[in-house]
Amino acid sequence: MKFIKKNKWALLASFFIPLILMVIVLAMTGIYWGSSRSILAGDAYHQYVAIHSLYRNILHSGGSQGFLYTFTSGLGLNLYAFSAYYMGSFLMPFTFFFDVKSMPDALYLFTIIKFGLIGLSSFVSFKNMYQKLSNLTVLSISTAFALMSFLTSQLEITMWLDVFILLPLIIWGLHRLMDERKRWLYFVSLLILFIQNYYFGFMVAIFLVLYFLARMTYEKWSWTKVLDFVVSSTLAGIASLIMLLPMYLDLKSNNSDALSTLSGIFTENSHLFDLFAKNFVGTYDTTQFNAIPMIYVGLMPLGLAIIFFFTKSIRLRSKFAFLGIIGFLIASFYLQALDLLWQGMHSPNMFLHRYAFLFSLLIVIMALETLSRWNEIKTWHILTISLFLILGFLSTLVFGHYKYVMTSQVMLTFLFGLAYLILSINSIRNWISNHLFVILLFIFMTVEAGVNALYQVQGVQKEWNFASRDYYNTQVNSLEPIANKVNELSGSTFARTDNTVPDTANDGMKYNFNALSQFSSVRNSNASSIMRQLGFHTDSTYLNLRYPGNTILMDSIFAIKYNISQAQPPKFGFSPASNSLSTLTQNSNAIGLGVFVPGGFKDAKFTDKAKASNFINNQTALVNALTQSKTTFFTPFYTTSEETSDKITGVGSSVTLTRPKTSTATDVSVTYGITVDANSQLYLSVPNITYLNSNAENTLITISDVSNPKMTRSLNSYYIGTNDTGSFFNLGSFAKETKLKVTLSFPENSQVTFDTTSFWRLDTQTYQKEMARLKSRSPKTETIKNGVRMTYNEKEKGDIFLTIPYDKGWSAKIDGKKVPVSKAQDGFTKVTVPAGKHQLELKFFPNGLKEGIICFILGILLFIGYNYFTNKQRKAGGQQNES
Repeated sequence: MKFIKKNKWALLASFFIPLILMVIVLAMTGIYWGSSRSILAGDAYHQYVAIHSLYRNILHSGGSQGFLYTFTSGLGLNLYAFSAYYMGSFLMPFTFFFDVKSMPDALYLFTIIKFGLIGLSSFVSFKNMYQKLSNLTVLSISTAFALMSFLTSQLEITMWLDVFILLPLIIWGLHRLMDERKRWLYFVSLLILFIQNYYFGFMVAIFLVLYFLARMTYEKWSWTKVLDFVVSSTLAGIASLIMLLPMYLDLKSNNSDALSTLSGIFTENSHLFDLFAKNFVGTYDTTQFNAIPMIYVGLMPLGLAIIFFFTKSIRLRSKFAFLGIIGFLIASFYLQALDLLWQGMHSPNMFLHRYAFLFSLLIVIMALETLSRWNEIKTWHILTISLFLILGFLSTLVFGHYKYVMTSQVMLTFLFGLAYLILSINSIRNWISNHLFVILLFIFMTVEAGVNALYQVQGVQKEWNFASRDYYNTQVNSLEPIANKVNELSGSTFARTDNTVPDTANDGMKYNFNALSQFSSVRNSNASSIMRQLGFHTDSTYLNLRYPGNTILMDSIFAIKYNISQAQPPKFGFSPASNSLSTLTQNSNAIGLGVFVPGGFKDAKFTDKAKASNFINNQTALVNALTQSKTTFFTPFYTTSEETSDKITGVGSSVTLTRPKTSTATDVSVTYGITVDANSQLYLSVPNITYLNSNAENTLITISDVSNPKMTRSLNSYYIGTNDTGSFFNLGSFAKETKLKVTLSFPENSQVTFDTTSFWRLDTQTYQKEMARLKSRSPKTETIKNGVRMTYNEKEKGDIFLTIPYDKGWSAKIDGKKVPVSKAQDGFTKVTVPAGKHQLELKFFPNGLKEGIICFILGILLFIGYNYFTNKQRKAGGQQNES
């Protein structure tokens, strides 16, 4: 309390200066409360606004939705493990006061508040660590830390910002542990970090070991301090198992791409002068691929950190220790093995070198150490360091290949550098008062931090584009009423919904409906792998699981009861679900979450090779395993004609369309003639499309009825983005034999290449018959908190096959008696059930959480005991010394 009273104005300033600077920077980019441009760029649009909306929906559910599991993403998701990476924010509970339409403003507000909180925690920590420094000096450093490039260039990843609220407190806590044997701050702040964000917690843990060893060189080696550090850190780790153990078990069981392999010795795109290039004021290269580390934290802290090695009062061994940490971090930027080590041996998907903030942190700590010894600094130190930096920056411009370093940034770096040089010399020579020096230093460092932040945010805008609020609102106004209607129609009965033209892969989370699609770093790779074999779009790491581009057979099996069907041809069995919402259709053939298989479900044999015929065979095999029959649903058929005005060439199974130079068209296209049998649902497969124009990767599909030779009747025309789409394009349903023309156009492309197309017919009569059989054996299912409840009545025993991703966290009870849950088809779930009328209840409780709770309690109790007895022992020892 005394600290707050003594420093109240500085505390307020430490919070509001970074906040106001970010408000100004964002406003200059066109982003403010209610602005036409939202703060949603990249992942913020595709993931974080949906995750915040999901959290809000759970809070508003009145207890009916739990925090352990959700069906709103990827068929089903371990929400507890997911939250360890995505939802551990101090401000998450405040989503309660927003809705999906106002959520962009919530993220804007949370973002600027977090920058303010980083400034506040930095000031509190640095001021307590270096009490002799003036408030303005510490404010200068805390503002530079809060607005360093790592944060301002990656502000779209809002979950990372909370880490930096805790980070200064952890460092302060470590200082208190080492200098005063006060352990609580270190233990609690480290525990919260491990629970809140295990990913960054891992990096920080490595750094803390290195920093502790380096700081131990300040004085005589103390095994007591080592014991304090090891015990406090270990017990924080043990207590954090309440989150880390379930997360680890989930990653181990359900994420197949957890570790990356080395592809070479050096990291990609690394060059000699990278560190200098990224220390020009405002430099921004990319946060996508081939990025070099975001390490900028200010010119003055950089210079002060180098002067650290010239101070007399710091021992030579300490200088070598800190140089060792710097060298290790720099080596990590260049050596692939070390780079992966910091990131848990998992190569990040963009936003590379995610531990780069530790370099900035170390620079700040060393700068503070230098400032606390400012009276030891000589003019020649300043001149030497200035010459070193000038030569480094000039060499970068002359010998480097850094096209993103602009002339304006070079000039800004020169001007700010010159200002700091003049100020420092004037201070050391006592030509200006220390008070004036501190004021001017504060002004220049604050302005520099704001200017750099502006360049970073503008770089994000150019590269990722902050989404238009009008576009966001258009999507919300379209999709939210549909989602509300779906929830009204389905009530507590389980049903899935998906969008044929989704806004994002996380629309289910965002609008609160059960969905198949997912885009997430935390997912069930085993289930996604099976979905890939069934023809759904996934990528090699299973980050993406997409609904569009599959068959009605899979719609029914995976309980897709409702479609938000935009532009595409009507699908067999789907009819309007609401008179007021024309885009909402209902699938009359959808089965429930599970289906009873008499005698037991036996895994179908799948072919793994990605090919349309294999996907068809796998789908058929799965359904036949459920129906216990040998039904044929699909048959391929061939075109009656193929027409194009473009040049067509081919090698093997690959086809290339090239627009003639004399053509005035703006695309290339090909038209196929086909005859469709009666009672058909029609699909087209166009594998591996490669577009010449990477900015126009869309295909226009036009379907026309040419049964009447005298008149062509247009049936449908729609665009499809083929990068995030499965293997089958819907061409519509036909009750009678029909002659069609199907045109594939590739707008704004003069050349495209794709593998041989194939047309597939699904026999709708056979399909409906088999789906009716499965529906009759599908238990009535209702959702409950963190699970589902099913009622069934069967004449013999068997298995209930569930389209729930298998997870060891599931438990099942039949009429209150526990029964085992098993894996089915290498990624889904089944429960063996007896004959008769029974109630099956499945509840999810994360695997390892029970043990994690025990560890949490045990870790805290052991720490309390350790802290109490060591303090008691120290007091007893002190009293004996006095006597």
